[in-house]
Amino acid sequence: MHCLRRFALIGILALTLTGCSVSIGANPTATPEPRPTSTPRPTSTPRPTSTPLPTAAPTARPEPTIAPTTPSGPTGTGGGEIIPVTIDRLETFDHPGGLFNIDVPAGWNLEQDSNETNLLYLWMDAAENALIILAITETQEALNQDDLVERATAFVELFKDEKNFSMDPPEKLRSGGVQIIWSYTAQASGGVEVPLLANTFVYRDVDKVSLLTFGIPREQFNDLKPSLDAILQSYVIDPAVPLSGSESVQRFAFDFTRDEGKWVIDNSTSLQASIEDGVYRITLSDPDLYYLTAPDVTAANDMEVSADVLIQGNSRAGVAVRYGVGNPNNTRNYYTCWIDGGNQYGCFVSVNDRWTTLREPISSPAVKPGKVNRVSLRAEGDRIIFSVNGVEVQRFTDTSITRGQAALYLENFSTEAGAEFDNVMVTLVK
Repeated sequence: MHCLRRFALIGILALTLTGCSVSIGANPTATPEPRPTSTPRPTSTPRPTSTPLPTAAPTARPEPTIAPTTPSGPTGTGGGEIIPVTIDRLETFDHPGGLFNIDVPAGWNLEQDSNETNLLYLWMDAAENALIILAITETQEALNQDDLVERATAFVELFKDEKNFSMDPPEKLRSGGVQIIWSYTAQASGGVEVPLLANTFVYRDVDKVSLLTFGIPREQFNDLKPSLDAILQSYVIDPAVPLSGSESVQRFAFDFTRDEGKWVIDNSTSLQASIEDGVYRITLSDPDLYYLTAPDVTAANDMEVSADVLIQGNSRAGVAVRYGVGNPNNTRNYYTCWIDGGNQYGCFVSVNDRWTTLREPISSPAVKPGKVNRVSLRAEGDRIIFSVNGVEVQRFTDTSITRGQAALYLENFSTEAGAEFDNVMVTLVK
């Protein structure tokens, strides 16, 4: 099917739907000033370990299935017969870096393309009359299901000028993904025009976005559906593995689908911390408190921590790097940057529980008021870099703290308030 080669190229184009990081911030010009704070309670104790605990085991997608529903619209016509698509058995394809595995038809041809931010895999039968596309990219945006709908729709609509193109409305899946059923008339081997029926799925796993598409001649779709469903159910991705395949970093991913004992759980008078409904929810009940919590991940010098953050009430929440014990040992050291429920962010460094402001609260168009925002803080040598939704908003040079853990940060004011954290990624530079 000659159009399928073009299909592969368009699959690469779909990866360009992800945004690029830009900088809208500047180095602070004012001299940092000490900032008094309330008594630092409650505060979890950093728990550095000699060997990092393994990340959460990746899970397959148990719910969606390939849908044989024909989108409304013309069916297409043509003469002659096409070479039938055959799936005799499935064999497992393992990404060499351990990023993903998926069962694919034995004997199908594989084409692939990749760089540090995008991966593309295309499997086709010998006659090029059917295909499977898997495209994976990394994102620093807090993508919700509506955002995935937009990405799936943008990919499918790249084919809107094809003959007899038709697309069903996107369906939001209970797993958090998106499915679109669509079709057009393609030219198969031998020059035969054949209606092609396709299913496109888009998922987000922490900082990875997967686009999985099946394209099969419509007249064979029902016969091949059991095999296609098996392929779909077999797809497993480990978001802790970087697309770059770099061995110089170690990553830990937390999607909070279940409590695996790596984060503090509490239900005291001042603090409630729980993992439920797929998020890590922290609430400070007493006024004027701040709180940090670190997962069971070893300390390091250079690191990055990213998280989806949803502010609840009058609070500030974000991420911290180089979090550790100060002197005396009941004090804490760390760098942190936060956002509030409006459009402001700020940053400070704590040395022995003495706060020094690095960035006074300031508004930024990168912060989405009242919505989930993805924040990221990176420590590289004496450089500290803060980004919101993939946009670098601030960077500093500071040598106060050189080593510690990655952590989450929360503070409230006069009333009970908190935040929800999700899709946390910790990256340690070896």
